[in-house]
Amino acid sequence: MRRIGPGEAIEAISPSLEGLDGRPRPPSMRARVVQGLKQSAPFSSLQRRIIFFNLVGLALLVFGVLVLNSFLQGLIGERVNALVIQGEIIAITIAEQSANDPEEQPGFDPIVANTVLNRLVQPTGVRARLFDRRRRLIGDTRNLSPSGGPIEVKKLGPPSPPAAASLMQKLERTYLRFLESFRDELDVYSEIPTAGISNDKEVISASRGKIDHQVRVNSEGELIVSVALPVRQFKTVLGVLQLSTEGGAINQILRNERLKILQVFFVATMVSIALSILLANTIARPIRRLAQAADHEGSSSARPLSPERVEIPDLTHRSDEIGDLSGALIRMTEALYRRIEAIESFAADVAHEIKNPLTSLRSAVETMEYAKTPEQRQKLLDVIQKDVSRMDRLVTDISNASRLDAELVRERMELFDLGALIEMLAGITRNHGEDRHVGVNVRITSEPLMARGLEGRIAQVITNFLDNALSFSPDGSTITIEGRADEQFVRVSVSDQGRGIPPDNLKSVFERFYTERPESEGFGNHSGLGLAISKQIIEAHAGRIWSENIPSGESGPDAQPAGARFIIELPL
Repeated sequence: MRRIGPGEAIEAISPSLEGLDGRPRPPSMRARVVQGLKQSAPFSSLQRRIIFFNLVGLALLVFGVLVLNSFLQGLIGERVNALVIQGEIIAITIAEQSANDPEEQPGFDPIVANTVLNRLVQPTGVRARLFDRRRRLIGDTRNLSPSGGPIEVKKLGPPSPPAAASLMQKLERTYLRFLESFRDELDVYSEIPTAGISNDKEVISASRGKIDHQVRVNSEGELIVSVALPVRQFKTVLGVLQLSTEGGAINQILRNERLKILQVFFVATMVSIALSILLANTIARPIRRLAQAADHEGSSSARPLSPERVEIPDLTHRSDEIGDLSGALIRMTEALYRRIEAIESFAADVAHEIKNPLTSLRSAVETMEYAKTPEQRQKLLDVIQKDVSRMDRLVTDISNASRLDAELVRERMELFDLGALIEMLAGITRNHGEDRHVGVNVRITSEPLMARGLEGRIAQVITNFLDNALSFSPDGSTITIEGRADEQFVRVSVSDQGRGIPPDNLKSVFERFYTERPESEGFGNHSGLGLAISKQIIEAHAGRIWSENIPSGESGPDAQPAGARFIIELPL
């Protein structure tokens, strides 16, 4: 059996990695399933987040209502007021019906007092106890008779509560234990045997002629509110009447109130979910449309680039951030397509410009074998050298132009002295024009002329203006460079005394590969990219650039301009 080498193994599995046309395969089954689940999910990630945060806020609100509400205190206050009113009526009736003769012994008849007490308290559903002047218990509505012992009553639960009820009871007990951590610890309610002395605070206060109340809990953790009132005859305290709520009465009211709050919370939750879905759809759906338009069918990195033009949905009619996003994406897409068209046009212009020296170079090379004399060969070599130099200059300028965008974005614009830069560049141009007696006149303000931008790139633009002016200036003429600032712009202009620019070409001079040089300069010494690059630099600085002819004062169709002027404006 022959062993397969690594190279053969790669060749064997390569059909499974690529299609028959050599292109990458579409996304795997797992990737398509995950993408399908994301698209078919009932709620998007944004929808789930909106619903979650809305429900969290609602839950915190309900939690605060259940834990920190004042309903319990209000309920206790109402029960205290009701017990005080009932107690005052009962105490007055007991004093009137059972009071002893004040000349014999201050007090009341226990048998008559308990009879009155039982009749008056029975319809109210509260527990009443009667104490004499020494706080000794002499009557209790829970006893069958005044001398009977106390009977402790507890509610019995169902023999076998269902699982749901048991769970609710556990949740309620947990909730009540949690509430206890937020309130002060209450005293435990204790029973007093018949003829026993009460040490309850409210009973002691009532024996001194005051009305008082206390809140306690029984052994089951249920709240009990007690009110004690003095039984008076005129200003004499005959005894004490104590009224108490039954264990669980207040807790049942609180339980019903909590159930109502939870019902409202359930309805509010449903409404919040519905409104959250509606809100999320108004946000997520247009964003999803924009995303699908920008990345049609998803995973575009694994597919060949679609030749169709990307159409971003127009949602600019919306007066919100979605409309702003749609407009920004539309403008970005249009800018990208303009950039693609500019690159295509630039590539076509480059191919056209390179083709000319290549054609000349090929003709010279093909003619070389037919040259018979050294003079003919030297002439052809000069043509070849000139075409090679021309191509080298053209490629260099094209490379600089293609890197310009990235450099303008990457570099940081800073404040610099534009007046000093103009003086330096004018001095360099003045030295270059000495052999032709071309002077350079600088006109700038005495105050510092400051500008913000890339100093090196602005120097490149002004240098290009000065070089063009020097090329077109006749011998003995003067080049004028001016710089001034107003409230909004800094303006720099370079003027020459040459033959000017044809009126039809005032805008064409800033196009790529446009060149019109004086006859004194040989053909091909310039690529025609200088002014196009200058325009690109100034526009990147949010400025303006244009050219104009200097009027000579003559009139008529044959009037010649007195020179050309190139101007740039940079915003302050």
